[in-house]
Formats: sequence, structure tokens, C-alpha cells
Amino acid sequence: MTGDLTIKGITKPVTLDVKLNKLGDHPMSKKKSAGFSATGTIKRSDFNMAKAVPFVSDEVQLVITAEASKN
Repeated sequence: MTGDLTIKGITKPVTLDVKLNKLGDHPMSKKKSAGFSATGTIKRSDFNMAKAVPFVSDEVQLVITAEASKN
């Protein structure tokens, strides 16, 4: 998935790898649900946050987990 990420007023395009983890009835609510995860990497320097590089990595891994349910 590709979109724009804004940090500290700076907007850059970001691409995340998205995976559908599970699709079906939620075990507790019994509603139709979908679980997703997304991963990607950004560079702090792209958002003017390069302080302490190279002592602190310029690359930051993004890990997102989400669940959506149908009412």
C-alpha cells in the first residue's frame, strides 16, 4: 500500500507491505471481521529528525496491526 506520511509538517510517500491475517467471524462478538498487519521502513532524516545519526539508526521500522469489524 502506498500513501503519504506526515511527520513534523513534512510529507513523504511511504510504501507498506500489507497482509490479511484472518477473515471471518470474531470469536467474541461473532461479527464479520478482518485482521491486517502492515510493515515498512522510513528514514528519520527524511523528516528532519537525523539528530544523533549514526549513533541512533536513521531507519525506523513501522509495524501496524489492525482489526476491522462489520456492524
